[in-house]
Amino acid sequence: MEASDPEVRPPPRPGAAPPVFWIGLDGLDWELMDQLAAAGRLPNWSRLVAEGHSATLQAFQPLLSPILWTTAATGADPSIHGVLDFQEVEPRTGRKLPISGFSRRVPAVWNVASAAGKKVGVVGWWATHPAEEVHGFFVSDRVAPLLFPDLPGTGVAFPAALGPGVAQVRAREGAVEDLALAGFVRAEASEIRALRAEGGPHGAVASLDRIVRATRLSQRLARDLYDRERPDLMVLYLAGTDEIGHVFGSYRLPRLPCVSEADAARFGGAVDAYYALVDRILGQWMRRAQEDAGTILLHSDHGFHWGEGRPCDLASRGWNTASFWHREKGVLAAWGRRVRPSRARGTASLLDIAPTVSALLEVPVDPSLRGRPMRGLFEGLKPPPPRAHFGTLAVRRLPSAPASEAESAEYAKKLVALGYISGADSRAVAPEPGDLPGRTEGAWNNLGLYFRETARDPRRAREAFERALEIRRDYASPMFNLAVLHRRQGDAAGAAEWLFRAVTAGYPDPEGTLLRWAIDDLHAGRIGSAEAILRRAVGIHPASERLAQQLAFIRFQEKDCSGAAGALARFEGSTRQPDTLNSLAMYRSCLGARQDAAALLERSLALSPDQPEAAATLRRLRGVAE
Repeated sequence: MEASDPEVRPPPRPGAAPPVFWIGLDGLDWELMDQLAAAGRLPNWSRLVAEGHSATLQAFQPLLSPILWTTAATGADPSIHGVLDFQEVEPRTGRKLPISGFSRRVPAVWNVASAAGKKVGVVGWWATHPAEEVHGFFVSDRVAPLLFPDLPGTGVAFPAALGPGVAQVRAREGAVEDLALAGFVRAEASEIRALRAEGGPHGAVASLDRIVRATRLSQRLARDLYDRERPDLMVLYLAGTDEIGHVFGSYRLPRLPCVSEADAARFGGAVDAYYALVDRILGQWMRRAQEDAGTILLHSDHGFHWGEGRPCDLASRGWNTASFWHREKGVLAAWGRRVRPSRARGTASLLDIAPTVSALLEVPVDPSLRGRPMRGLFEGLKPPPPRAHFGTLAVRRLPSAPASEAESAEYAKKLVALGYISGADSRAVAPEPGDLPGRTEGAWNNLGLYFRETARDPRRAREAFERALEIRRDYASPMFNLAVLHRRQGDAAGAAEWLFRAVTAGYPDPEGTLLRWAIDDLHAGRIGSAEAILRRAVGIHPASERLAQQLAFIRFQEKDCSGAAGALARFEGSTRQPDTLNSLAMYRSCLGARQDAAALLERSLALSPDQPEAAATLRRLRGVAE
């Protein structure tokens, strides 16, 4: 698909307006794009940036795709649009289902454009199942095999007559040969076959297979339907640019300390190869924009940590840590008709996307939106007319059966594998009254994060976190988030109480969480709070050498050499950590026990000879002892 594009395309429909191509690439980040472009791996992207106008896109917390992409589609913040999680609650049973379009409370730009008589085409946008009835065509997000291994029986495409064709394309593009995957990882086709057989949501090559299949499928559907229908607005979303980072980001060179040399050699080129595939897809849309006098607006929802910014200690596919690989600054680029070329990289907000697309299409926007059209990117772009349509413009969707228990469980399993939820997040909850989907405990927790980090509304943040705990009392994330809220409000005791409740309830990496909390307190000058946290933490984790090291260091800074040595004394005979031995040597030297200090430094240097400072200290101690 990405290597072949029809030489001859059908002519445009009579009287068709210049089209707008709205392309969403999840997790796109300037750091990686600039690296790959400089290396010559992205010729189409390089041309688009050189001839068009680009900007750094500012997203907001929480950095979760369903939330951010729904904001891009509607222009509304999550407290208004209502999509707050990867899952929603079935109102009658309390069963957790994959997030759907029914959770979205307001119309998207394509609904407004369709109502204004524009022809629209949408393929694969987050949280859009079942397909929406528009003037044009619509393929929901359930078409892609990344999170949905089986095509839904109903509701995947509008008009419904597209359904059989969508199924055929999915079957055709769903066959990725072993040799094709060998272009992404360093392995022979026979070895690829064995790696694929490992299967399971955690298998890297099995995940690569799903990513490539989903990308080819979405592009094939969007490209062929666009050529046939020629909509005024063509909307395409690809998740693979983010998922490839979660699966292979830690393997990319330069090698991280947490990655073996063998895995880095085998999987280190997967990200670059996949982005080269996406660049070939981009070239096909640039061809259409050029031939049809159209405009491309391309953007991400957030950025992604690459290079030295990759958090090696936070798994890219670990529960509650995957989002730490995201960062708030993403990518935006425009190219084609009406675009004002500029080599300077500007700035933009995710809230500006929907008003900008509306302005390009000359359709109204709701006056409640906070974003504004990015008029600096385009020649002669007029502000779209204001018209209230939130609450008045109905969104009609095809009938569709809810996901079965098996389908919901498989979806949840993949979310767990990607690090977005824990296994406990798939448990049913008490149903809410009404016909609309209810909010999961994760949704309330995410809403609290939005109010705390973005809206800066601590009262509503607290209410949302507490609502999450009403649904699930053992939910560690809102406990931790309440701890952060209390600390910001100057309540050290309340912060500590919620912090320890969170780690007791299962917050990931409890020792590391407590250590980082204490270090943050230290950096903020809250020495007493840091020491109190560490004392309590050491009592809970007496075998934690790193917690004891930090507590000892604080006592040493307070000129309590005896207390510092005592905090580490239980590790003296068993430790294999040079840092612990060096610290003990410093504290013993402070107490006047120089010979003991020298013996500790000798042990440290035996473990790790390349320590110039320790060796110099040892020479000084020996000189005094002699």
